[in-house]
Amino acid sequence: MKSLPADLAAGATTALVGIPQAMGFALVAGINPLYGLYTAAFSTAIAAFLTGSSYLKVMLSNVLAVSIYSVLAPVPEADVPATLFVLTLLVGIFQLGFGLIRAGSLTRFISNAVLTGFVTGAALLIVLGQLGNLTGYELPRDAIQVLAMLDLILHAGEIRPDALAVGLLTIALVIVIRRVPHLSSVALLLPLIVATLLVRAAFPGVALVGDIAAIPAGLPALILPDIALAPDLLIPSLALAIIGLVMAVGVTEAIPERDGTIADVNRDFTGQGVTNIVCSFLQCAPSAGSLSATALNVSAGAETRTANLISGVIVGVVIIVAGPLAEQIPLPALAGILILIGAELLYRPHEIACICRYSRSGRWAMAATFISTQVLPLQYSIYIGVLLSLALYLLTSTREASVIRLVPVDGGMFREEPPPVRLPAGRITILTVSGSVYFATLRAIERSLPSPEGAEGAVVVLALRGRVEAGTGLFRMLERYARRLRAHNNRLVLAEVDPRLLGGLEETGASAAIGRGNIFVATPVIGEALREAIRAAEAGE
Repeated sequence: MKSLPADLAAGATTALVGIPQAMGFALVAGINPLYGLYTAAFSTAIAAFLTGSSYLKVMLSNVLAVSIYSVLAPVPEADVPATLFVLTLLVGIFQLGFGLIRAGSLTRFISNAVLTGFVTGAALLIVLGQLGNLTGYELPRDAIQVLAMLDLILHAGEIRPDALAVGLLTIALVIVIRRVPHLSSVALLLPLIVATLLVRAAFPGVALVGDIAAIPAGLPALILPDIALAPDLLIPSLALAIIGLVMAVGVTEAIPERDGTIADVNRDFTGQGVTNIVCSFLQCAPSAGSLSATALNVSAGAETRTANLISGVIVGVVIIVAGPLAEQIPLPALAGILILIGAELLYRPHEIACICRYSRSGRWAMAATFISTQVLPLQYSIYIGVLLSLALYLLTSTREASVIRLVPVDGGMFREEPPPVRLPAGRITILTVSGSVYFATLRAIERSLPSPEGAEGAVVVLALRGRVEAGTGLFRMLERYARRLRAHNNRLVLAEVDPRLLGGLEETGASAAIGRGNIFVATPVIGEALREAIRAAEAGE
C-alpha cells in the first residue's frame, strides 16, 4: 500500500496524457475515436498484470495506428468496425503464439537501421495524413500521402483559415504548456479544452469529432468478432503483431525493472496477446507496448503495475461520465497534436546521422525501408524491413569473416596482423578466424588462407577456439587446405579445438588428412592448447 499514492499520481498523469493521444491515434487509424478510448481503458488495465514488465503501458500507439489505417483504407466504411475487431483478435493470437514459442530472441534480427527507417516513415505518414484535418481540406483517403500533400498544395485556395488557425494555436499551446512546471501532464489535454471553447465561441464552422463519429457515455457492449473475415486479414495482422512486438522489446530493454533486471520479453508477448484477444470482444483496436507512454509512466513516479491499472480505470470513468463531451473537440486541434507527435518522432538527426556515417549497408537499408513506407501499405513495409534486416545480417557476417595472423610479442601476448598472401618457407605462421564461421563465410575464409605454393617446411597453426557448430563445410575446407599444404611439404596444425568439433573432424575423415597428432584440443585455460601447438610445431613433432 506504500506505493499506492505514487501509482495513483502516475496513473492519473498517463490517463490525462493518454486520453487525447488515444483519440488522436484512432483518428490516424481511420476509426471511431471511441475505439481508441476503449483501447486506452481496457488494454492498459488488462495488460497491467499480464506482461513481464511492471511498467510497460500497452495501448494503441502511433506506428500501429498508421499500420491499421493502411489495412482498413480499402475496407468499406460500414465494415470498418467488424474488420477492426477481427484484426485485434488475430494480432492477439499471433502475439500469444510468439510468446509461447519464445520468439523474443528473434527480434534482434531486425536491425536498428531498418527500424529507424520504418519509424521515421511512419512518423512522416502521421504528419502528412493529418494535413487535411489541420487545414479543413478533405484529402483523398486511399492516395499515397506524399501525393495527397501535392493535392493539398494544388487546392491551397480551399484551405479553411479558421481550421488552420485552431490547429496551429493548439500546437503552440502544447509547446508552451510543456515548459510550464507542474502542467506537463495536461500539456495535451488543456490545449484541446481551450481549442474546444474557442471554436464554440468564434469558429462554429470548424469540423468536430462529433461530425465523424458518435461517442456515447458508457462502456462497450460485448461483441463477437466475425471470424469469416479472418482469412483476408492473416497477413496484415501478422505484420501488425511483428510491429507491436518489436516496439515492445525496445521498451522493455530500454526501461528495466526496479532492481535493474530486464523483464521477460516472452511474457510481454503472451501478455499482449491475451490482452488483444480479450479486448477484441470489447471493441478495442490492436495494442502494443508504447515507449513514450511507458517512459511517462516511469517518470511520473510509477512503482508497481497498479499505475497502469489506475490509468485504465480513470479513462474508463471519463468515458462513462464525459464521453459525449469528446464529440465537441475540433478535428484541427487533434490534428495539431498528432502532427506535433509525428514531427517529434520524425526529428532524429543524431540517430540517422550515426547510421549514415558508420554503416554503409545500414544506410541503404534504412533508406529502402523509409521509401517502402511511403509507397506501400505499411503492413508490407515491415516485411520488407525484416527481409532487409536478414540480408543485412548475412551480408555483414559474411564480410566480417576473415583470417587474422597472430604474431608473438613479449609477455606471451600476440599482435594481430593481416595474413600473408604466401606462406614464408620454413617458418611457423599462427592464424585465427575472426567473425562468424558458417557455410556462407567459408569461401571468404578459405580465400584468406596463405597459399603454400613456393614454400617448404612451413607450419600453419590455426586456432579454432569457440568454433563448435561450423558444419561439415568447415571440415571439408580444413581437409582441402591440409592436403594443399602437404603437397608442398608443409603442415597444418589445429589448436584450441572443441571436443565436439574434434568429433566432426574424425567422423568426416578430415582428422586423418590433417593428422591426429596435429590436433590440440582446447582446455578450460584460454590459450593453453595454442601454446602447446606452437611448441610442438617448433620442435617439429
